[in-house]
Amino acid sequence: MVKYLIVVLFIISSNAIALEQVDLDKMSRQLDVKYTLLEANATCPAHVAQCYLSELALTLPYDLSDKSWVIYFSQLMPIIHGSNQQFDITHINGDLHKISPSESFTGFIAGKAHKLRFYTQNSQITRSEFMPNYLLSDAKHALAAKVIVSTLLGEDATTGLETQSYLTPFTTLSQLRTSKSDKTPWMGPRYHFENSHKPLETSSPKGIIPKPSAMQLTSDKKVDLSGGIRLVLNGITRESVSAALERMSTVGVNERESGVLLDISLRKTSGARDEAYTLLVTEAGIYITANTSSGAFYALQSLMGLLDGKSLLVSEVKIKDSPHYEFRGLHIDAARNFRSKQFVLDTIKHMASYKLNRLHLHLADDEGWRLEIDGLPELTEVGGYRCFDLLEQNCLLPQLGAGNDKGSSVNGYYSRQDYIDILRYADKHHITVIPSLDMPGHSRAAIVSMEARYRRLTALGKYEAAQKYRLVDTDDKTVYSSIQHYNDNTLNVCLPQTYAFIDKVLDGVQGLHRQAGVPLNTYHIGADETAGAWLKSPVCKTLLKTYGSLNGYFIERVSQMVTEKGVQVAAWSDGLGDVRVHNMPTNVQSNVWGTLAEGGHVVSHEHMNRKWQVVISNPDVTYFDFPYTSHPKERGNHWATRAVDTRKVFEFMPDNLPAHAEVWRNSRYHHYEANDIQSGLNQGVMATGIQAHLWSEMIRTDKQAEYMLYPRLLAFAERAWHKPKWALEYKKGRIYSASSEYFDKSAQLEREADWQRFISILGYKELPKLAKEGVFYRIPHVAIGLNKNGETTFFTPIPGFDIEIKTAQGWQPAHGGIPLVHILAVRAKRGNRVGRTQLMNSP
Repeated sequence: MVKYLIVVLFIISSNAIALEQVDLDKMSRQLDVKYTLLEANATCPAHVAQCYLSELALTLPYDLSDKSWVIYFSQLMPIIHGSNQQFDITHINGDLHKISPSESFTGFIAGKAHKLRFYTQNSQITRSEFMPNYLLSDAKHALAAKVIVSTLLGEDATTGLETQSYLTPFTTLSQLRTSKSDKTPWMGPRYHFENSHKPLETSSPKGIIPKPSAMQLTSDKKVDLSGGIRLVLNGITRESVSAALERMSTVGVNERESGVLLDISLRKTSGARDEAYTLLVTEAGIYITANTSSGAFYALQSLMGLLDGKSLLVSEVKIKDSPHYEFRGLHIDAARNFRSKQFVLDTIKHMASYKLNRLHLHLADDEGWRLEIDGLPELTEVGGYRCFDLLEQNCLLPQLGAGNDKGSSVNGYYSRQDYIDILRYADKHHITVIPSLDMPGHSRAAIVSMEARYRRLTALGKYEAAQKYRLVDTDDKTVYSSIQHYNDNTLNVCLPQTYAFIDKVLDGVQGLHRQAGVPLNTYHIGADETAGAWLKSPVCKTLLKTYGSLNGYFIERVSQMVTEKGVQVAAWSDGLGDVRVHNMPTNVQSNVWGTLAEGGHVVSHEHMNRKWQVVISNPDVTYFDFPYTSHPKERGNHWATRAVDTRKVFEFMPDNLPAHAEVWRNSRYHHYEANDIQSGLNQGVMATGIQAHLWSEMIRTDKQAEYMLYPRLLAFAERAWHKPKWALEYKKGRIYSASSEYFDKSAQLEREADWQRFISILGYKELPKLAKEGVFYRIPHVAIGLNKNGETTFFTPIPGFDIEIKTAQGWQPAHGGIPLVHILAVRAKRGNRVGRTQLMNSP
């Protein structure tokens, strides 16, 4: 009896004692977490239209009855129902959730898994959407939180790609398709064989990317640049072409008195675009004439494009060239997950090589503020980092699986000098930087940071100063949820301090441009709002009666502020849909991002007809945070499209947006219709340009960012600079569908020939150049099947790669003598780079 009482007292006392740090550390090292996506299209709980079903298995190798631990983890969509009675799951904010033992928790038994099943809103179907770095803490948050080791990311030693050991394999179509009507194929090797075009060329043709307006080989002779160049400048400064000359020097084309004459002259040609140029390569010398220094710069880039990367011989040619679009942009999201300064500089260099000229830098969002602003240190000291600090005194919440390491690559910011350096480097490469600090929605980093400022100054007794830039309205009782499920991420557009803060930020950004000697030409205000915000804000009552849209009021007011500073205003098209056009400046840039498969051409045409500067930004083809192919292991989002491969980007016809209904499908792999009868473009109206986008919610490293950009960015550059003859001309008032057949067989054949030219230059010439510069581009997938003779056939959609197959005997070079049934997996490789392994037993 005494022994029994001792045991009972021991159990009671042990349960009463909370975890100590050593216990928490041990648990974080040894707790095994396994996440399984059971079904992407589940039968949902009542009142939920779409959801997916998942299971978390938690296993400890030792017994633990303690209940004082909690786990925090990122789940992009809110969990709406859980079925395990031993745990409670709570949505904190954004994507952050908490798992805690319930009153019914019976403890861990060594080696036995606790399984939690739960339903989550909407859908997740690519492995990159399932976030890492689960955090273990004690319930009172008295101990130092630790990342659960089993949820850390790894890297495949062969491919260099990210690995997620906490995530069980995806093997079925039920994990890929988001609804009963979803027909999205699992794009494995056999699918690619049946739906891809085999490269025909075995070497690079005489051409460059992007394709010039006109190029003529004038002889079969070549000019040898290995002896250097002798530069002669007429009416142009050396500084304006210095970046191109430096690029030439990196491959061994240096300036020497005995070198080949390189004559560059500015000569205005009436009626030609500013960036127009001619390039003539002869035995006597190389002659460039251009309208502007930018044109001369691009002529030198074309000269570099003529090099094959193996020698310094250049064919004798004559090129006459000018861009199709004035605006040829790339958007980089450095806010969600930070991109290093070096990545930005490297990207600028590559953009310039392929004649892109606008860099839209997304510098602030809910998950991070990335630009140092003089006088507002908290913006970057707090807003530049995510870590485990639930009170957000020193950092933002650890959204997007950020973990607890402030030194992680997802954290950081650009100092004022960093930004000045970026501006000057971009200007040297003839690229205009368009900064964006998203408001009034997507502003949580700013709001939290200014609360930290408020607390600091209040503690010092500086109450008036503390209020000056405070972005919280304590009287606003509105309950809302943003698209990313935040309940506190929207600036109150009725508060005077909101506009004081924006004015302070604008002055800070414009000041940095002045210091750099690079004018701020365009500022992107974002213009996203959160539906339902401000409805119960006392200070908004009057404005709500006066204005139909408070978001419209905000955009109009901020646009006026930007214009008064001598800067063009830019915004996303959905926000601009709320404004009264007559209250807007005449010089407005609209990034139109409506999905083409859902009538996205309508808004584009409407904004073009307003004579706004429309930058085509349709996510179906310009969002490079979507996967190359529909496969769970291909990184990316999925809401607008399931696959954006290099060919799709190449096939884009941005002058005729509705026409894509003939050749593309929607996100559920269905044909769709684009009706342009009521939304036609006015005569002579067209877009100012097009922009590619790299959003970063699922891109945690610069290496991953390069993988997502290249080689798609080269196809994008092709479309931004060159309008092909096969592109279907816009005709007002048409209805396009899979059966309309405006894009006829002749155009299809011409497009195929142009594609073969492009991929040959890409595969044999440009990708090897990028490889020499250390760019981690995507190795193409492999297509495999049987030819007409029943022989096993392999190819990669982009040529120049070796192919390996895996049989029961291991990996070996591919050859047609191996029966298809014996092949377990395939992969492509080049040099020391190996692509993703593709299993043959795809569903």
